[in-house]
Amino acid sequence: MTPAPLRVLFAVQGEGRGHLTQALALAAMLRRRGHQVVGALAGTSRWGDVPDFFRRDLGARVETVESPGFVADGDGRIRPLATLAVNLWHARRYAPSLDRITATLDRLEPDVVVNFYEGLMGLHAVLRGTDAPVVAVGHQFMTDHPEYPLLPGQPLQRVAMQGYTALVGSGAASRLALSFYDAPDHGATRVTPPLLRPQLATLADVPCDGSILVYLMEPAMAPQLVAWSDRHPEVRIHTFAAMAPHAHSPSLTFHGLSGTAFLQRMAAARGVVCTAGFETVSEAMWLGTPALMVPTPGHYEQRCNAVDAEAVGAGVRSDVLDLDPLLALLDGPAPDPTSFRAWVAKAEARAVGAIEEAAGRSPVGGDGAGDGQRTADVPTVRPARRSGV
Repeated sequence: MTPAPLRVLFAVQGEGRGHLTQALALAAMLRRRGHQVVGALAGTSRWGDVPDFFRRDLGARVETVESPGFVADGDGRIRPLATLAVNLWHARRYAPSLDRITATLDRLEPDVVVNFYEGLMGLHAVLRGTDAPVVAVGHQFMTDHPEYPLLPGQPLQRVAMQGYTALVGSGAASRLALSFYDAPDHGATRVTPPLLRPQLATLADVPCDGSILVYLMEPAMAPQLVAWSDRHPEVRIHTFAAMAPHAHSPSLTFHGLSGTAFLQRMAAARGVVCTAGFETVSEAMWLGTPALMVPTPGHYEQRCNAVDAEAVGAGVRSDVLDLDPLLALLDGPAPDPTSFRAWVAKAEARAVGAIEEAAGRSPVGGDGAGDGQRTADVPTVRPARRSGV
């Protein structure tokens, strides 16, 4: 007799594109396995909301709850002490959000809750518990893995990241540590491939147009890019930033922010300049687009991500916005993304299998999860990327 489909509720950190796209990818995987996503709780700031694409594409009701957030300075640096102070000061404000989570759990009666790095769901588990098992998902769970490079320095940032990650994973039956590479499981932490958007498959064979793609986290960095471009007018650059679209010169064009357009440009680009956020670097690795990773200033996790990704061949890291290292990388030998794509192809079996196990089911099929064998030691790029500038 075929078991009934699992009823799965998502909890998502609603203001990070990576967590939202991971949720969309996993929703599609669950449905392919015959399960149901019955709804999503998205944590946002007091006046925030989730992007329209998430409500449109999830295929289930999305409810927002006010959730603790991070305090950053004008350069995007997270301020751990200010974050702690502000959230403690407003702690009473989150009680209605906890009530709403409880009411949603009672109303929907999910078999499993999947938490995409939303701290409020972790806090709910600590304070109130839940009858449904929780599976927590996030690249940040790799920071507790012995193979992940935790760097010295920034002790407050490191403690804040580890504390928040521990909160998210509180009471979880399983923690899925999204990773650039395979590695042995570590306690309740299961190493899992990136959960990437299905649209990537349609972009696998887009011809290279010879351009360089740049994502500017801070528009204030635009003058640095303009100065570099003026010195290298032969390099065609497309830049996405939170600023009005315009053409600075025939070789440098600024575009408004658009996740879909950025991904399409990345598929055609010869190389990409981005922060060291896990999702964007993973997409670049899958597409075979070498990356220059410039961590957001003061962002400890991104510093670690850049070292981790560079070690497996994603590209090169830099502390400043200077495209010279990327051009030097593009002049080198051209590897192939096949091994990384093979690793990503295991994501559905590992992630859905962990959810089925948390619900007391036997997962369908197997993929060698936890066998300690790496399948993507050197994710690389395809030869077509080297042609032209």
